[in-house]
Amino acid sequence: LIANLLWIRVADLQEQDKFFEMVQLADWISKLQPYFATVWVHLAWNMSYNVSVKFNDPKDRWLWVRRGIELLRDEGLRYNPKEPLLYRELAWHFQHKMGANLDDAHNYYKAVWVEEMTKVLGPGRPNYEELSNPQTEEAKARVQLLREKYKMDPRWMKEVDDRYGPLEWRLPETHAIYWAIVGVENTKNDTLKESDLINLRRVIFQSMQLAFHRGRLVFLKKGGSEFTTAPNLEIIDRTNRTYEEMMEFEPDMRQNIETAHKNYLRTAVYFLYS
Repeated sequence: LIANLLWIRVADLQEQDKFFEMVQLADWISKLQPYFATVWVHLAWNMSYNVSVKFNDPKDRWLWVRRGIELLRDEGLRYNPKEPLLYRELAWHFQHKMGANLDDAHNYYKAVWVEEMTKVLGPGRPNYEELSNPQTEEAKARVQLLREKYKMDPRWMKEVDDRYGPLEWRLPETHAIYWAIVGVENTKNDTLKESDLINLRRVIFQSMQLAFHRGRLVFLKKGGSEFTTAPNLEIIDRTNRTYEEMMEFEPDMRQNIETAHKNYLRTAVYFLYS
């Protein structure tokens, strides 16, 4: 009864643009219903997609998008580590909210993420040996930040990169792939619905396509922070394989995936030529 009343109050506050009180009530709701996955999904989506766009300044928007990600990653998954819906929603935040261009502030989100990941992983390719077995105090501090703040495991990062890379870990679509893979592995059991598994696999498939199209960072000045993205030609074969895998996983959607696959191959030929 208390949770229902809080939900009603949250809806009223949102219509009145009283966001900060709404966030406090949302925190209470999540504490009252921590094992109800839909609560975390709804609250995170509301912050990242509905509330964030009420602000014009990209810095203000990013605070709400970040909070949506943290709600799923740091809190929702802590209570529900085997809930595929939460992994899918977290991956979608990286793939769509940060990675796509539908939000006017998407370039700001990407720039902040590149800066943060560079501080944690360093420029260029991650040193997985150092991340797995840090020797210096500086390396230990970065690994602690990676594990405790971003909730990422260097061993899983290497597994994802070996399977689908080389990927650019400073871009959001790579993190979408990471969380989808972790979701598939952590939710493997006899009760996992095939639809849940397909949704996680689709994130991988779609994010690989994005990583192929714009998965390489090109900095405009040496030592500068301004960048653009370019195709990642090194993952052409592995992106092609994900299309083939999805056709096997989803026979009912095979014709649609085949059409997308043909379009991908045409683009790959063009990118390789140019």
